[in-house]
Amino acid sequence: MEGVETSLQFTGLALVLGLAVLVPLAFSRFRRLRVPVVVGEILAGILVGRSGLSWVQPNDATLHLLAEVGFVFLMFLAGMEIDISALSIGPQGKARHPPSEPLPEKRGPSPLVLALEHFALTLLLATGIAYLLWRAGMVQNLFLMGLVISTTSLGVVMPVLKEQGYLGDRYGQTLLVSALVADFATMVLITIEVAFISHGLTLELLLIGLLFVALLTLYRLGVLVLPGMRTLIEEISQATTQINIRLALLTMIAFVALAQVIGAEVILGAFLAGLLIVLLLGDDNGGLRHQLESMGYGFFIPIFFIMVGVDFNLQVLTENGGSWLLIAVLLLAAILTKLVPAVAFRQAFGWRESLGGGVLLSARLSLIIAAAEIGRDLGVLSEAVVVAVILVAIVTVTAAPFLFTQLLPRRTAATQSPVVIVGACAVGLQVASQLHEHHTPYLLLDGEAACVRRARERGLNAQVATPETGEAHLEGASAVLITLGDEEQVLAWARLARQILGIERVLALSPSAELTRALRLLGGHPVTPLEAQATFLTLMARNPDLLHLLTATEDRQDLAEVHLRNPALAGKRLRDLGLPPQVLVLSIHRGDAFIVPRGNTILHLGDTLTLLGNVEDLETVIRDLAST
Repeated sequence: MEGVETSLQFTGLALVLGLAVLVPLAFSRFRRLRVPVVVGEILAGILVGRSGLSWVQPNDATLHLLAEVGFVFLMFLAGMEIDISALSIGPQGKARHPPSEPLPEKRGPSPLVLALEHFALTLLLATGIAYLLWRAGMVQNLFLMGLVISTTSLGVVMPVLKEQGYLGDRYGQTLLVSALVADFATMVLITIEVAFISHGLTLELLLIGLLFVALLTLYRLGVLVLPGMRTLIEEISQATTQINIRLALLTMIAFVALAQVIGAEVILGAFLAGLLIVLLLGDDNGGLRHQLESMGYGFFIPIFFIMVGVDFNLQVLTENGGSWLLIAVLLLAAILTKLVPAVAFRQAFGWRESLGGGVLLSARLSLIIAAAEIGRDLGVLSEAVVVAVILVAIVTVTAAPFLFTQLLPRRTAATQSPVVIVGACAVGLQVASQLHEHHTPYLLLDGEAACVRRARERGLNAQVATPETGEAHLEGASAVLITLGDEEQVLAWARLARQILGIERVLALSPSAELTRALRLLGGHPVTPLEAQATFLTLMARNPDLLHLLTATEDRQDLAEVHLRNPALAGKRLRDLGLPPQVLVLSIHRGDAFIVPRGNTILHLGDTLTLLGNVEDLETVIRDLAST
């Protein structure tokens, strides 16, 4: 290698990585503005790129390669965000509304049906607007432009719904599935349109189907082979091996390579690779996803967004007076194409919720920028259009979450939501008894009147219910625990709780591998008897005092979860919190990862801490951690 050339390449990389570190640090002081960090990364790229100081060149070979990998990584992680259980056309369910603003309950189509209706109207309206832009000479390809306008941002919609407390109910699931459908459908359609632009109407278009054939084939093969290889993978997944990461990256690169070979766009290959990981691992992908996100968002993806800014041509706006008109038209189109189709949500929700859903879905970010970049590379979207699209993405991704929070404030329950236990058998009775002794709201359900009568004789809150009549009992539940022995009944209850009512925490005892797989596909959390016993005994062995805390009801012990919202405590070590001696931190939930707490564990804002201790001390700790 030439020493000077290598130095220049790595100088640019060092500068870009420096910006990738500084931008989150700067944005951490403006959390209340809810501006995504990627917006700052794009703006930082503009500052040091061709439209600013020109410290980083768009044609830097090293940065160009890493940005391409970051683009692929972004689409791969987007595929891993897919919740297969949400894609269900189930019976009609009830819409749940914020307690602070009660609205008449309605029955309507399932979240998937509403999402498909919304996207169909969006695509129709976007194509119409693209046609007008084409007739006005502002764009060269109306079909690709229509797809660009139709995009949304699943990566923005999901965290906003989670923060506002809507993710676990039917309204939140409807918006989540709408974003999912829009992302997936536009990705597939963009791939087909790009293939048509590149090769024309030929049989090569049919080769795109090979990606889906590969997805289904590898999924079936993985279902047969993966269970037997799990032990081997765990044995060789050492710090210097990380075979699970290598397999995931191999899957991603293989799908991207296949997409290139058949002439399809790489975004679809990377997206389907992420989807395959989710299909095979289900709820077990949390640790793997956390590692991949650390790799992607820690290195490759910030480089992609900064390089988008570096390549941003601000001179187009000054040289062409019509660019400002194009920006205004595209911004209006971005809003109207999501807001007008939101009337479809009125079949199940009120006007405010429907309007809020349209506003939130108008946020664009990764996919719209990626689609615009693809159009520029193909020569069918001009530089002015790409600049306008990037600006529209920056405006909508900043404004949409803020407007949504103004229309629909954070949902707070007036009282603690109950835990619903399905099955008044030995396990169900024991769980209900412990919840009853700890004064935790609960409801015990069973289809057999005799079982319910025995439970009531013990002083427990029990009702007769079946999956056909149990919807009203499950409404508003914080969690559903299914302890039945009949596998068909287990699946029926899980389907009702998870898919129709959108309850996030659905746990079920699962004695068989078939039931475990079925529950995971539904989005439930299967617990095998062996796993439950082993986990409990290990916990007791590691912490002998825990058994006393769990069973000492006379001391008013309780178990609670709290979200860390106190900025003064963020960044502190767990041991520095000064917790009362009678309060234990059992686990920390951060994103998709569960962290075993230790004294040196650093706390982050948004962490969910599971606490065990006496009621008085817990109330004090929860107040300190949750205060803003």
